[in-house]
Amino acid sequence: MALKKSVSLNVYGQDITFEQAYHQIDSINGNKETLNIVVFVYSDSMKENFIKQKTYSFVPSISDQSANFYKQGYEYLKTVDDYSDAIDILEEGQAA
Repeated sequence: MALKKSVSLNVYGQDITFEQAYHQIDSINGNKETLNIVVFVYSDSMKENFIKQKTYSFVPSISDQSANFYKQGYEYLKTVDDYSDAIDILEEGQAA
């Protein structure tokens, strides 16, 4: 899974917008009290051009019915203003 959301960057005084930016959780670490997720942002889903890295933290659910930490991470990201209008990108074999 990943998220699609445009990203604008200022590079050498020039604004560049990546309309199809691909946001993917690269790593998760922590414990039941807090998880840190590192999100890699690429120019598009081909992941050939790395743009930047972002880090977020949240308190995971550890109940038996909870989704895995990656799924919870994406669900959390969509509650953050940065990702409020992001679109889910499912990879081959993933169900919605």
